[in-house]
Amino acid sequence: MRALAEWVMHGPIQARIATVVLVSFPLLFAGLEAGTARVMVGFAATALVALSAAAVGLVTLNKGPANGAGLLAWALLPCAVWFVWREESSPLILLVSTTLLATVLRSTASWSRTLMVATAAAVLISALLGFLVPQTAFELRELSQQLEQALVGNDPQLADLVSPEALYEILLGGLVAGHLGSALTSLVIARWWQAMLYNPGGLRKEFHQLRLPPLFAALALVILIAGGSLSQELLRMLPVVILPLMVAGVALVHGVVAKRELGRSWLVAFYVATFVAGPYLISLLILVAVADSLVDIRKRLKAKS
Repeated sequence: MRALAEWVMHGPIQARIATVVLVSFPLLFAGLEAGTARVMVGFAATALVALSAAAVGLVTLNKGPANGAGLLAWALLPCAVWFVWREESSPLILLVSTTLLATVLRSTASWSRTLMVATAAAVLISALLGFLVPQTAFELRELSQQLEQALVGNDPQLADLVSPEALYEILLGGLVAGHLGSALTSLVIARWWQAMLYNPGGLRKEFHQLRLPPLFAALALVILIAGGSLSQELLRMLPVVILPLMVAGVALVHGVVAKRELGRSWLVAFYVATFVAGPYLISLLILVAVADSLVDIRKRLKAKS
């Protein structure tokens, strides 16, 4: 990974080669129809496109938005092929979103503000997705109808509780949240590369200090608790607002472990518990993130003497 970052920062030509090749390479196997192989190629394509977006993010973070936009223009050429040939908009959304977030992070040096902009961008994308990629919206509507039929078939009492429209909004929000998570992942990789090359330990310090503003955290919590009852269209925002709260909660855990010098075994136990407990621990993380935005838990916590 370090070698790739160094190659990207070696010069504009190297950055263009790396970015374009990473986005273009999966196109060689895009027509593969075999089941297992297709899934494996899909995972590989996702990873390569994420690295391409991280390369654009690295240039944006280190050399400014103008250089990042120039590199993005080159990366968008194979993205156009993805869109026209395979009707696949994910690479385009990922590259543009990562470049936007890298610009925000460079200008603000604040992960909390970057998360807020990312959430706002995700809400905008969810509103425009039906116009940008109508085929995807159509497939989601079909999937929501099939899911509603399956749920009601297993438990007829759910007929009054679920509807295809509500399921469509949740699925749409989940899809957009997936795009948001991918963009944040690419941005983290870009920031990690930048810290590795020019500011060792910088990303770790930034992540440990991440704390959401109280108003944003409170609004997100209100949407989670009462959004569905206020408006059915707000259901699409539920998966979107969960993500920044989860990131803030994970950052709090890392910050507390580092301040108390508890060791990596605590982090390993935390991630194992997250995998095992799933929704229960995620709900706790969300509540803790909201509480931290109000009282700043790390500031009140004493460091290990």
